[in-house]
Amino acid sequence: MNALTILIVDDDKTTSSILNHMLTPYANIIVKASNGVEGCALYKKHSPDIILSDINMPKMNGLEMIERIRKQSVDVKIAIFTDFENRNILLKAIELGVNQFVSKPFEGKSFATMMQTLCHEVRVRRETNHAIQRQENILHTINQMAHNFLQKSNWREALTQELTNLKEASEISSIFIYKNKLENKELVAHQLFYLNDNKEAKTKKVISYKKDHLMRWKNQLEKDEHVNGCKNDYDKSKKKLLDIFKINSLLILPIFVQDKWWGFLGIGDEEEKTLPSSHVEMLSTSASIIGAAINNTRNLKSLKMSSAVFEHTIDGVLVTDADNNIVHVNDAFLEITGYSRKDAMAKNPKILKSGTHDKHFYIKMWDQLTKDGYWQGEITNRKKNGEIYIEWLSINTIRNSQGAIENYIGIFSDVTHQRKDAHNHAYLATHDPLTGLSNRLLLNDRLEHAINHAARFGKCISLIFCDLDNFKPINDTYGHNVGDEILKRVANYLKKTLRKEDTICRFGGDEFVILIEELDNFEYLDNILKKINNITNTPCIIDNHVINIGMSIGASIFPEDGIDAEELINSADTAMYKAKKQGKNRIEYSKLDINQYCLMQMNTAINYSI
Repeated sequence: MNALTILIVDDDKTTSSILNHMLTPYANIIVKASNGVEGCALYKKHSPDIILSDINMPKMNGLEMIERIRKQSVDVKIAIFTDFENRNILLKAIELGVNQFVSKPFEGKSFATMMQTLCHEVRVRRETNHAIQRQENILHTINQMAHNFLQKSNWREALTQELTNLKEASEISSIFIYKNKLENKELVAHQLFYLNDNKEAKTKKVISYKKDHLMRWKNQLEKDEHVNGCKNDYDKSKKKLLDIFKINSLLILPIFVQDKWWGFLGIGDEEEKTLPSSHVEMLSTSASIIGAAINNTRNLKSLKMSSAVFEHTIDGVLVTDADNNIVHVNDAFLEITGYSRKDAMAKNPKILKSGTHDKHFYIKMWDQLTKDGYWQGEITNRKKNGEIYIEWLSINTIRNSQGAIENYIGIFSDVTHQRKDAHNHAYLATHDPLTGLSNRLLLNDRLEHAINHAARFGKCISLIFCDLDNFKPINDTYGHNVGDEILKRVANYLKKTLRKEDTICRFGGDEFVILIEELDNFEYLDNILKKINNITNTPCIIDNHVINIGMSIGASIFPEDGIDAEELINSADTAMYKAKKQGKNRIEYSKLDINQYCLMQMNTAINYSI
């Protein structure tokens, strides 16, 4: 899962060679193209996780290539080389979903930070997609199991194939079924089915609950309770049993037939990890299906049994008749969609349509249902209250012995949060969760870019260090909730006061750092500092408390106060402490004589609006 493929697109062989060397720690496969046409071809062939591309190239430039690739995938991470001068290029790149921007020549530290961020985002997306895919595979397998088991006159005819499919979908190493039997007035369990990936694993054909010291498990299973745990959770006798099966985690699900405990479905894995509750619920449905199949050789005609099978699953279930009118829904359907049974019964599932998909989407769905008897995919629907949600849906066609359609069964899960989690995770990695401002990681990255740009084109930038005065007494007097509210209000004030292109960072605690680029004169910077300090003129009213905010501000300017990020931050920090010593709630520059700044000699004014 951690293997990465990176595509380099640049017509400069020297640059490609340098990048090839710099990317070695991050990629298992590196492919190179000299123009956009080659880039598109190699993307189609290798499906890289990350693309690093120049803009200006022969045959097809970088943006044209990215536009074509984005039509195929919105997930691939893309970074482009740019000099940050051409605003139109930057805006177009952002519109196309470019994830990172880097300037030549490549600076080692900022390049490494960029690649670590991109690689992390790729792996998070993979893990999220893998978890969703595993759940989707289990759902599809359970749906197919219900279809196949309940159509067989003898449930054992489908047992081997269906449990093999369930094992593969669940990504486990072992699965087995035991049937209870009374022998000499003692309850024992006989093995009916056993499958294990480990060739060194042994098995027990007969398990005695009493002699094998499994009475506690027996009592749980009789009460329709599952057993779920890891090897180290159990006593010696149970560890011995797991050692025989060569498994380190075990889930045991009771199978009931006609309300009587019949036996159990066992699911084991070599990995020592307790299965999550969502998987337990889904696999419990498998045990219910097996119990229903044992009890009923022709359950297709019994919607009541279908209801019993699915009633306790956390996934939504709806059953329609041959005319696609709803005849059954489970509790999870009601909870997810917000519809009541009265609202849903006899209605067409079209009541869930969100309007997101066009008619061709549904035509394709029904074509596959007609042809193959099933359809599976992601669909965007609407709840009764109007809320849009994303669901993973599996639909199966149920036919009678004559081949005529009797029912459609749909099983779906709400995956909206999983889809959002990947995006939120990347956002939280670079932003402060309380204020929504940039964090140190993002500030450092942008500051490195700003310094490189300013040095290359002879520009000036400023770093502003702001610290709230007497913030600790406010926290101690009014509590941390009030303190947090003040920090959020300061953050909102700074957002309204500064431009969107300015970087505002919550540096830590009650410290804020602001990066101002493209400085042309001192008067412009002085104006910004005064506007920031104006926050002290308006008291905060929180919970009927009037709280005055003081702010000590220190500013440093590149290149006079430092030529790298650390020097600029230290200079601004020192200036801020100078403001503290001078009586607080004031502005200080790093240099005592502000006439030493080159900005004082510049007379070019620029337009600036708040």
